[in-house]
Amino acid sequence: MKPYKFFSIIGALALTAGFTSCSDDDEVYTPGFEGIEGQVVLAPTVNESYKFIKIPTGDVKTPNLVWSVAPRSRVRAGEELKMKFLIDNSLIDEYNSLNSTDYVALPDGIATLVNDEPSIAVGNTSSEVPVTIQLTDDKQLLSGLSTDKTYLLPVRLAGVIQGSARIAVSSSNISYVTFNVSEEMLNANGNPTGTIVPVADRAGWSGTPGDGAEEWKGDNAWNNPIMETGSYNFGNYPTGSTVTINLGKEYSFDGIYSYPYYGQSVYAIFRPDTEILIGSDGESWTSLGKMSRYQTTIAFYAPVTAQYIKFILGPGEQTATTAFSIYAL
Repeated sequence: MKPYKFFSIIGALALTAGFTSCSDDDEVYTPGFEGIEGQVVLAPTVNESYKFIKIPTGDVKTPNLVWSVAPRSRVRAGEELKMKFLIDNSLIDEYNSLNSTDYVALPDGIATLVNDEPSIAVGNTSSEVPVTIQLTDDKQLLSGLSTDKTYLLPVRLAGVIQGSARIAVSSSNISYVTFNVSEEMLNANGNPTGTIVPVADRAGWSGTPGDGAEEWKGDNAWNNPIMETGSYNFGNYPTGSTVTINLGKEYSFDGIYSYPYYGQSVYAIFRPDTEILIGSDGESWTSLGKMSRYQTTIAFYAPVTAQYIKFILGPGEQTATTAFSIYAL
């Protein structure tokens, strides 16, 4: 099997923070056009986590960021108001001290703010265009992210730069976005690019059950689903049961296929917490990770080369398949 290295950057540890009510200092004003006395602006707290994927080739798959903050005024704006938002890494040490965490700042250039000077038009109570975060596509910058660190991105409403308004003192006006780093290979939402190996080319394949998967033996041997003869395998297997597939020779492939009994994915071998491993000799194994949900098709972030595939089954009462193959390249 050809060696490879892979990483993923996973946003984790969703932070909790509340939007506090008005204090005496933030006196509640009657909505309307009473003048600048009632112009108190604030930024709702939006704490979220996101995942980045650095695939084995070193390229990075950036997440679909939906984080945004639209500043608000306690009353309808009597004049156009413009606010300033910024990424304030000086807040990280204080956050760590208060929460017993060890977050670090994202390297410079990884994240920038879009529309960091939002405005509230006359007669409105919130900005029509929110503040958002944009992530770089610079491969060199992204490659510097570490699996040993957890990253914190504080976004703060820093001030009012146009209009006679003040910032609400009872609100934190700060949001925290987190990122941490882990390793993985399985692309849960992807699609293989290879071609399913046809029945005629799978004649030499074999499957061996083990560690409690006794019902795979005998009449329920793996030859039937591999050959697509119309038979199927099924059984109630304890967690940790294994099925090892010998492909007869090394293949390069970027996905695995298992057609389930009656076409129902809940009967597929790929059930949650099933671990998939590959090897070149049937003895030494490299884990590609564990499944997060029921699937009949498994995609990889990058191709692998192997002769053997081993499944360590996750918890569940039934596993069945009528055909097994790979997406060869």
